[in-house]
Amino acid sequence: MKQFNISRIGNFIYRDIILLKGAIITTLSVVSAIFFIVFLFSLRGDHQITSGEFMSVFGKFYVALGVLFIFSVFKEAHNQKSNHFYFSLPVSSYERIAAAWLSTFVVYTLVFSILGFLIGQIAIILGSIFSKTNFHLLPIFSESYWHTVKVYFVIQPVFLYGAIAFNKNRVGKTLLVVVLFVIGLIVLNMMLFGILNYNYDVFSGEGLASEAFDKTGQDFSAIGKGFFMGIFAPLMLLASYFKIVEKEV
Repeated sequence: MKQFNISRIGNFIYRDIILLKGAIITTLSVVSAIFFIVFLFSLRGDHQITSGEFMSVFGKFYVALGVLFIFSVFKEAHNQKSNHFYFSLPVSSYERIAAAWLSTFVVYTLVFSILGFLIGQIAIILGSIFSKTNFHLLPIFSESYWHTVKVYFVIQPVFLYGAIAFNKNRVGKTLLVVVLFVIGLIVLNMMLFGILNYNYDVFSGEGLASEAFDKTGQDFSAIGKGFFMGIFAPLMLLASYFKIVEKEV
């Protein structure tokens, strides 16, 4: 149990998927029907599905259902009738976290992307048979697609932590914490920026000060993205690990 075992992680992921099989099949079936209808409507006019049209529907469902999937994975851990059995399974805390991260990010992203591509491609094929649609491959891997995946990569550990930490109203409490955290970061950044640049009157909105404010804001934005993706997400995974250890005691 002390060694990191890949097979145990794989078995734990398989166990979660089997337990949630009914909900997963129902959800994917409903989403597939919605995708198909939307994609058929997208074929009207220019007779093609653009990357923007694909992402307009894929992106909304991808993030929202991913968050719900995260909370579903840890539902058993908060059930008084099943949590004792859940925490007595022969798998370590870091293997639980690794399994949860892999299933709710890697496996989920792969499956949902393949589903979106297949449904879109089927709509294109049917459109080319029964209408004037020219056959083309669905342009799934756009810049917007990778941006959406990166956003989910960053926020996923936050909701992973919330799914473990809170026993009741887990989604609402996690969203509240996220909103308060974002507001706190905005206020802190504005305060630090004003303090560090008070001699330049950067908030005057005039000439050079306004240009300096815009450029520095862009720099801070790049630094912020690097911080969240390179540091914040791993830290939240680490926090989730310690929360699991706390629950096991």
